[in-house]
Amino acid sequence: MRKLITIGVNTIQGFATPAFNFLIVVLGVKIFGKIDWASLIDVMLWVFFTTFMLGWGNRDYLLRKYSEEPAKMYHAFFSNFFSRCLLLPFSLLLFVFFPTVIASWAVALVVLTFAYTSLSTLVIYHQKFGAQLLAEIIGFAIILGSIFYIETFQLETFLQLYVVSFLVKFILLSLKLRLWKVSFSATISLQEFKAGLPFFILGLSGWLISKTDIYIVDLYLEKSQLAEYQLLITAFLMLQALAAYITIPFTKHVYRVSDEVVQKIKYKLYTVSLPLTTLGVFVIWFVMEYFVELGFGYEYYIVGGLIALPCYFYTLNIMELMKNHQEHIIIYISFLGFFVSFCLILSLIETYEVFGVLLSVCITQWVLLFVFKMYRRFA
Repeated sequence: MRKLITIGVNTIQGFATPAFNFLIVVLGVKIFGKIDWASLIDVMLWVFFTTFMLGWGNRDYLLRKYSEEPAKMYHAFFSNFFSRCLLLPFSLLLFVFFPTVIASWAVALVVLTFAYTSLSTLVIYHQKFGAQLLAEIIGFAIILGSIFYIETFQLETFLQLYVVSFLVKFILLSLKLRLWKVSFSATISLQEFKAGLPFFILGLSGWLISKTDIYIVDLYLEKSQLAEYQLLITAFLMLQALAAYITIPFTKHVYRVSDEVVQKIKYKLYTVSLPLTTLGVFVIWFVMEYFVELGFGYEYYIVGGLIALPCYFYTLNIMELMKNHQEHIIIYISFLGFFVSFCLILSLIETYEVFGVLLSVCITQWVLLFVFKMYRRFA
């Protein structure tokens, strides 16, 4: 029962972050319009890209290190955190792409997002999902309340709000983790980058699959279409991400249990995949067509559901490969997926626009599922 509660809280917490972001985009587009809100999306895309690069694969690297050497957990955390801080000056490159004032707030947001997301490994290891959920709710409330309070959209104002939101979330989670009470020791070393490099490349390969589409949309389509696509893909990726959130409480155990136990977990994940995806697609369709009024046909939502479904069937295959130190296989398959996605999007975006991009992402997901299962069978 305790494990079920932990899984439930983690699933809600993990789902809450994309769900809150989704609701913010929905309301932002509804209240301020697609074009104005797309200017914020444009900046946030580069903020999150910068934060991802500065992360340097720390999550998966540290979770494995915690599992192998739990007694040195905090030394590993602080060493990795302060070593990665050496990368923060690269965020100043945002001044090349945006006006000085906008870039200044964007850099501040990068620093706070960097600090907040760094705590995720400790949250997972200590199972503090409820604390992170509370932080996410408060951060969301700050942005949500401001959307209804502010009458005229100003890009600078909303960046400031995000800075405040992430600052509050970081303080709350730090207090809950009681970092000031743990014994502090750290070694700032370039070895952290060398050790984290395979996980960074692994994360980069996954990022290329999951994020390339929206950057291409940003370059090729109108700003209003960027906002529309952001709404759709965020919603469908929430469904996809549920598979990962359900399995996160098992992360440290998958490295230890037998293949038979992992197989049982797989079957349970397979069982819930179709009901969750079907219900999710219906909810997304209802919100998009009756609240946001996008005016898209049923085919957009059917394809969106098919984007989400494969992840439920290959998530644990990825974890097994990581357990067996076969990250290079995941990287090869992911780069194959990126190549397929990139080529399909460029082929379809001019003719079919948003639907063409969705279809490209859908085909890529099913290609990934096929390749992961074939490798599992014949390896």
